Amino acid sequence: MQKKQVSIIVLFLLAMLIMVPSCGYHLSQFGSVIPQNARSLSVLAFMNMTYEPAVDVEVTSAVVKEFLADGRMRITDREEADLVLRGSVVSYQEIPLSYTADAFVQQYRIILRVDARLDDRSGKIIWQEKMLESGLISSFAVTMGDISATRSARETALRKASQDIAWTIRSRILEGF
Repeated sequence: MQKKQVSIIVLFLLAMLIMVPSCGYHLSQFGSVIPQNARSLSVLAFMNMTYEPAVDVEVTSAVVKEFLADGRMRITDREEADLVLRGSVVSYQEIPLSYTADAFVQQYRIILRVDARLDDRSGKIIWQEKMLESGLISSFAVTMGDISATRSARETALRKASQDIAWTIRSRILEGF
């Protein structure tokens, strides 16, 4: 019985040794790239450098929603903003993922790539990254004989890819990775 109590105490102390140093743990080389006094952000409409219509609207909307949901930056117009975020959708791809037995495409993957830049009020570049890519597999199935179902699935996949790009941009700016 006493040996069991000693084992429990040793396990408890070992657990404390592991957990206590990790309290408040953070990666010191990572962090927000924005100046400490910046409180507001203007997100300009992303430019569409692809042949895919309205992909820029979807990405811009997702970026605004991501920063609004985060809540650390107030979204405002350009004249009042401490920081200005601008970007371009530079690539839109639909890549076949699977085929039917008759060699028809059954499922596509959407990949978005954007260039993004954050400027301060004076126009100085605070952060810039090119060719940010949607990392999630945003795919949609082709429903043979049902164009509206395929279109709806495609729009959902584009929305997911845009949300992934938006999350990446917000993460890089506010967390530094």
